[in-house]
Amino acid sequence: MNLEYYPIRGRGEQGDKFQLARVVDENGNMYKGQYDQAIQFTSEAELKSYLADMVKVAEADLTISKMHL
Repeated sequence: MNLEYYPIRGRGEQGDKFQLARVVDENGNMYKGQYDQAIQFTSEAELKSYLADMVKVAEADLTISKMHL
């Protein structure tokens, strides 16, 4: 499964964290209301683990990439 995400950078006390603004899969599903936009992530690995749980697939079967708007 492939997911694209759009991060909001500069979060956390030191500005080193990011939040999710948008998530879309290869079929155009946006998962609106299925993820917590308030969660702050420190790495893509942490985000990938969170998204794998959200879409109920193994991390090994999930590919994530940043959106290019």
